[in-house]
Amino acid sequence: MGLIGLVCVVAGLVGAGLLRWLPVRGRTDGLAVAGAAGVRGGSKAALTVAVVELHLAGAIDVGRRGLLRRVVHTGPGRDATSLHRAVWTAFGRELSLADIAAAPAVRRAREEVRAELAGRGLRCGRARLTAAGLLTMAAGGAAVTIAAQEALWTGLPLAVLSLTVLCAPARTLAGHQLLREMRRLHPLPGAAPAGPGEIGLLVALHGRRALRLLVPEFAACAGLLDGRATRDTVARSEGDSYGFSALSGGGDGT
Repeated sequence: MGLIGLVCVVAGLVGAGLLRWLPVRGRTDGLAVAGAAGVRGGSKAALTVAVVELHLAGAIDVGRRGLLRRVVHTGPGRDATSLHRAVWTAFGRELSLADIAAAPAVRRAREEVRAELAGRGLRCGRARLTAAGLLTMAAGGAAVTIAAQEALWTGLPLAVLSLTVLCAPARTLAGHQLLREMRRLHPLPGAAPAGPGEIGLLVALHGRRALRLLVPEFAACAGLLDGRATRDTVARSEGDSYGFSALSGGGDGT
C-alpha cells in the first residue's frame, strides 16, 4: 500500500475524529440533571438518574425481589423531564429496570434525550457516529494490512489508534469540557454526606462511584450497578417480550 495507504489511514482517522468530537463548544443552558447524565453515559445513564431521583423524591422504591414499585400515586411534579414522566407512567405493577427501559414511552423519552444532546453539540448523533465508525473501521483495516505486509511498527500503532477511536465515548469535545467542569464544581463528598437534592446530580456526573457511595442499598437491590437484581425481570416469568437487552446499546452506561 505504501505511502498512499498510510495517507488514507491517517485521513480516515482524522475524518472520524472530526465527526465524533466536534463541536468544541455546545449549548448547556437549561440542561437537566438527567441530561448531564446523558452527556456522561448516554440515555442509559439518564434513565438511571431518573430512577434515582424518583426514588429520592419518595415516588418509587424497590421490593424484596429487586423489582421497582410505585410508592405514591401523585405525578412526578411539574419540573420533571419527559424521561421522569415516562418512567412514572410505566408503572402498573412491580417492574425491573429492564422492564422500565423496554416500555415504549421510556424508549421514546430516551431517544429524545439522545436527540437533545446531539442538538446541543454535547454528544455525537447516530448518523455521525455511524459514519465515524465506518471510517475508523476502514482505516483500521488498512492499518492492519500495512502492519502485516509492509511495516509492522508503522501499521500496528495506527491499528491500535483506530480501535481506540472506535471505542471512545460518544461525547463531543464540548461534552468532555462540560463534564470535566461540572465534576470539578461537584466532586464526590468525603466524610460529609450529600444532601438529597445533590445526590441526583452527583450520580449523573460520577456514575457507579456515586451510586455505591450515596445510595448503595437501593442501587444494589434495583440492579443499577450493572448487576442483576434478585429477580432481573418479571417479563420472563409472565411471557412478555421485554428483556434485559433493552438496557444495552448506544454506547450507554451508568
